[in-house]
Amino acid sequence: MSGKKVIGVDYGLKRIGLSLSDDTATIAFPYKYIPNNGTPEVIKNLKKIILDENIGVVLVGVPSGLKGRESSVSLKVKEFIKELRDEIGFLAGIVTFDERFSSVQARKSLINLNVKRKRRKEIIDSVASTLILQSYLDKNKK
Repeated sequence: MSGKKVIGVDYGLKRIGLSLSDDTATIAFPYKYIPNNGTPEVIKNLKKIILDENIGVVLVGVPSGLKGRESSVSLKVKEFIKELRDEIGFLAGIVTFDERFSSVQARKSLINLNVKRKRRKEIIDSVASTLILQSYLDKNKK
């Protein structure tokens, strides 16, 4: 998928945080978040972004519990991934990545940068997505 970007997706019950890689799939950047107004609406928004941004891979962070047990959120994420594959799998590859602690890391980073609480709430999902995406890009460097 040379020259195609990777989009990182941090699935949340209220917001879906998004991040994008550069064209060389080396560096992750916060993109934006979209409200989680139901899977059909989220997939419609993602489909538009995939086409507009030249996306080759959709990376979805999957939370796992500390002991590897599935939580109610991880089950919702897996349902979302199944529907995502059914609806847009022909447009881009869909891969998953362990996103354990990404929101905690994002929150700590934003606090360390003295980002105000209200602003942190607005951007934390995209920052968490960026951390997940950068970890994936680093792990998959050629």
